[in-house]
Amino acid sequence: MSIDFESEIVEITIKLTQVKGYFDCEKIIIYNIKKQLTIGITDDNIIKYLKNLSVDFNKKIEINQGNADCTNYRYATSFVDTLLKMPYWKDWMETINI
Repeated sequence: MSIDFESEIVEITIKLTQVKGYFDCEKIIIYNIKKQLTIGITDDNIIKYLKNLSVDFNKKIEINQGNADCTNYRYATSFVDTLLKMPYWKDWMETINI
């Protein structure tokens, strides 16, 4: 099973424009990853998903340099990139209650 990236990025983008602060941005990413884990998406597909999110967010940062939305994309990108560097991301993700 694979992730419908287009619908996920639309959902995440809408949510990122409605929140303020790093932790709110983290919660959005965590919620979406946990949703993927719940429906049985493989770890490899989630890693691909995170890489795609990072690329998409970086593009949005380039486009929105002067907008307030850019800050939340920076927060989200930073968090996604951190997850990609964590070998134990899945274990950590399962311990968070969101």
